[in-house]
Amino acid sequence: MQALHHVDSDTNDPQSQVFRNNDLTNAQEVRVPAIIGGFVASPLTDSRFGSAGDPDDVFVAEFNAGDQALLEFPDPARADLDLYLIDDTGMVVDASIGIDGFERVVAPEAGRYYVRVSAYSGQSAYHLRLDSSQMLDPAHAASLRLADDFVPDEIIVRSADEIRPFALGKSPADMGLQRVSGAPGREQLWRIPGGHAEAVISSLGLHTPSISPAVAWRTPEQAARYETLRVIKALRGQPDIVSASPNYHMTPMLTPNDPDWHLQWFHEAINLPQAWDITTGEAPDEEVVVAVVDTGVYREHEDLDEDRLFPTQRFVCDPEDSTCDEERSWHGTHVTGIIGAATDNSLGVAGVSWGVDILPVWTLNGTGTLNDTLQGIRYAAGLPNDSGTKPSPRADIINLSLGGGGYSAEADELLQEVRELGILVVASSGNDGTSTVGYPAAYESVLAAGATDRNADRAWYSNYGPRLDLVAPGGVMIHSEDGILSTWVNDTGETLASDYAFLQGTSMSTAVVSGVLALGRAVNPELSPGLLLELLESGALTKDLGPTGWDPETGWGEIDAYQAVQAFAERTDTGELAPRISVTPQVLNFGFTGTSLDLRLRNGGDGSLQIEDIATPATWLTVEPYDVTEDGLGLYRSYGQRDALSPGDYESRLRITADNGDQRDIPVGIRVAERDPQRDTVGRVYVLLLDRDDRVVAQTALEPEYGTYRYRFEGVPAGDYRVVAGTNIAGNDRICAGAEACGAWPQHGARETFRVDRDRTGLDFGIAWRPFTDGGFPL
Repeated sequence: MQALHHVDSDTNDPQSQVFRNNDLTNAQEVRVPAIIGGFVASPLTDSRFGSAGDPDDVFVAEFNAGDQALLEFPDPARADLDLYLIDDTGMVVDASIGIDGFERVVAPEAGRYYVRVSAYSGQSAYHLRLDSSQMLDPAHAASLRLADDFVPDEIIVRSADEIRPFALGKSPADMGLQRVSGAPGREQLWRIPGGHAEAVISSLGLHTPSISPAVAWRTPEQAARYETLRVIKALRGQPDIVSASPNYHMTPMLTPNDPDWHLQWFHEAINLPQAWDITTGEAPDEEVVVAVVDTGVYREHEDLDEDRLFPTQRFVCDPEDSTCDEERSWHGTHVTGIIGAATDNSLGVAGVSWGVDILPVWTLNGTGTLNDTLQGIRYAAGLPNDSGTKPSPRADIINLSLGGGGYSAEADELLQEVRELGILVVASSGNDGTSTVGYPAAYESVLAAGATDRNADRAWYSNYGPRLDLVAPGGVMIHSEDGILSTWVNDTGETLASDYAFLQGTSMSTAVVSGVLALGRAVNPELSPGLLLELLESGALTKDLGPTGWDPETGWGEIDAYQAVQAFAERTDTGELAPRISVTPQVLNFGFTGTSLDLRLRNGGDGSLQIEDIATPATWLTVEPYDVTEDGLGLYRSYGQRDALSPGDYESRLRITADNGDQRDIPVGIRVAERDPQRDTVGRVYVLLLDRDDRVVAQTALEPEYGTYRYRFEGVPAGDYRVVAGTNIAGNDRICAGAEACGAWPQHGARETFRVDRDRTGLDFGIAWRPFTDGGFPL
């Protein structure tokens, strides 16, 4: 038995005892970290619980701030399970109600929480992981979370090019949904009319889940956001809907403070003066356009060259709306000054690139929405957008010193399209100080920039983790001059005047990176996203910080302007890039409870690339192809197995080798906890004795005895046998399939035969909750 394993107290195994845990009053006590195997069944499904079903399992545990509950179930086509996090007063804190077999909620602060697994439809066994350190697979990012910050009653939808009547014979308009903007074939903003959510939900064929009287919403807005998620859930199941997401709020990624006048220390930190000896970004260098998708720009600032500012394109609100300017923010002005303030003009500050042209795209008004941001990105890239206009020329670089919300399939697809146009996109990793890079920086087609302080250490607020690409100075304002100085506005409420301010944040570090890329594009107009990725991963653009090579705290290191401009200038050839391995993520960490993680291999250059080998030196680590093409590129699934490991932390590496000799080493970690024999159990198990053809010769059912299962078979004829064991929590009389726990002698995944020609003892092995599998063994 492995440590941290628990079992739902009312599974569908007809031979197991039932202790109901269906509501807050009889919640099952568990701990964090833990991995729990369980079963739920919606009413009127065929289970041991009759027509009432077993719709809910409720667990209670002490959480630290940031601890996660991660729900996985094997067949989302046959069952739909949802996940709720409830505080000790009965108020819903978070909920996750997607349709893809994975749900996630997060504790916002330390405390005692109830975790409720609910069968929205169908029945299923499941795994529930409670963990603080579990890395998320990219495929798990699309859960619909109540705690994400989004606009109630608004949905971003990508539909088929022409919407046919839905399966119910109704169009979206027939269902009461209003299309606000967009067009078929690209993102559209749909709205649920106020007070009509239930009617829309009914038209979409969605039933109302049973919410316990003991559970309540904290605010009416929270209830409205939940209804919005339910509509999105239904839309994702419609045949003409390619994707549907919340309209997330987007916020500038800065931490403001009082203005002051001091030197721009970060110029020396990134060796910018030396880079200016090669290029300042001015004529006769190539003209470069950087789009600043932000809060707009104060065009009258004394240190911003009006001749290098494109007309501002506005998406944030109706220009005729006089209230649009009431919440004034000069974040975009500060970002613009970092990238391209007028330089060598005896005024104020120096921009990183002296000659860059700025394309201001106004999508934030203090805060903003994902839909407005997507339209701004479309405009900057010269793609169809809600303004009906396009800039000339389009942007070479798009700066996104903003972020917020969760994964959006619409944003992911659009940013990939922008990358394919050859446009470089840089975004802020986030200012939460957590090990998860925020969106949009976390998308594969975006360069994720974190922040460093004056000592080149990761800034305390800067998000980090598997999706981080690099860092740049963002400042930590112990003293005001430790921030990033740039253009600002003295806003008295009645008058505006040019000013300068120190700010800190990943917004600032993102602008530094965009400015350096503008210098690079000036000396090498062929600087493409592929070439940028190749040079970054080769170490040509950064000063390595921390452990050698990539690390989750600082990515590939801190941007070095001189080093980068040299590298860009040397790669002025316009031929094909050498094929090379690109890996996402660049580190794998199974934590205490993780069992499988995805790994995506791509060709980061041009031409053909064949993966020849993926070496896994650790005995506890295996990698299997999951969705892979003939050249070995695509999605792999890595598995971590703790069966034979003693408690402790373990580290290893994956070595990936291509036919051209290119190699990538991926750090991998796994943690093993101490066992608690009284608490660690997977419940009732069935041990099967199999012949060489896997036919069942004998079987026995066992309950744990102080963390151990003692099995015995008598009267076994001489011959060669195998032995396996597993649970039957789904009640389908099959072990080692779906979400069941499983084990085999001598080790799961490496079954061996043994000879019975005398009494045999010591055939011991571990049993644990495993990654989902098909097949199994009938009882």
